[in-house]
Amino acid sequence: MEITFSPRAFYPAELKLLKKLVAQNEKKAKRKIKFSHLIIAGGIAIGCAYIAVNITESFWTFLFGTISIFALAFIMFVPYEIYKLTKEYKIVLNQLNTIIDKGVVHTCRISAQRIAIASEYEDESDLYIIELNKNEVLYLWDIGYNLNKKFPCSDFEIYENTFFDCTNMRIYPLSDKTKPIKIDKKAKWDYMKKFGAPGNLEIRKIAFDETLKIS
Repeated sequence: MEITFSPRAFYPAELKLLKKLVAQNEKKAKRKIKFSHLIIAGGIAIGCAYIAVNITESFWTFLFGTISIFALAFIMFVPYEIYKLTKEYKIVLNQLNTIIDKGVVHTCRISAQRIAIASEYEDESDLYIIELNKNEVLYLWDIGYNLNKKFPCSDFEIYENTFFDCTNMRIYPLSDKTKPIKIDKKAKWDYMKKFGAPGNLEIRKIAFDETLKIS
């Protein structure tokens, strides 16, 4: 079972962040390689290739030949890479503008009874286990490695994936930061290998104290 999201109006801080990201992506989307840079790279490639062909010293042949190859690679690949990046920035820019134009963000408000953290063991990220009620817990993975700045807290909102993908913000805290119960990270890893990893934002019908037994 997964959480459900509901629309609400933006908080001032959220709208400010969205507009800041729009400005950043507009600037990045306008990046283009200058034609003069291609001319310079072409001149270097031709000049170095000429020198490499007409000298007998093996070291200098290798050196100038290598420089010529790198210059040609710059001409062939860099413009395409810049094109791909600017295309990605434009996609994010359109997503940001769509969110702003709608005037709402979809969130799920959570009031946690207790919160436990099973720290990263290898590269699987930290896992928060959140007690929603007596027999229900929510699993929240710190995929972006930025939750611990203001989390855990007992009262917060979770953003849906579209907003998260654009802003890298997963939660909005509504209360002060609290100290979580700590679960042994190796025990978590062993548990996941045996029973499988819970999905991000997955809700399971299980008592919170039962989840602590993995430690």
